Amino acid sequence: MLEIADLHVRYGRIAALKGVSLTVEAGEIFAVLGANGAGKTTLLRSILGLTDAAGAIRFEGADISRRHPRIAVSA
Repeated sequence: MLEIADLHVRYGRIAALKGVSLTVEAGEIFAVLGANGAGKTTLLRSILGLTDAAGAIRFEGADISRRHPRIAVSA
């Protein structure tokens, strides 16, 4: 299960994500749709640990929001 709670990402003064929360259960199919600049790539980069994000990102109950990308994947 993937759980994201109150995720915020900024690029300088620009707020790319503001308070994003979602839960994806095991076996579910999930898609993120939106216009250019809506934050789809930033959301994915945040899940992978490639942005300086504020909020909680949990995978199978473990907090992966502050882990290095290689460590997060092997969790």
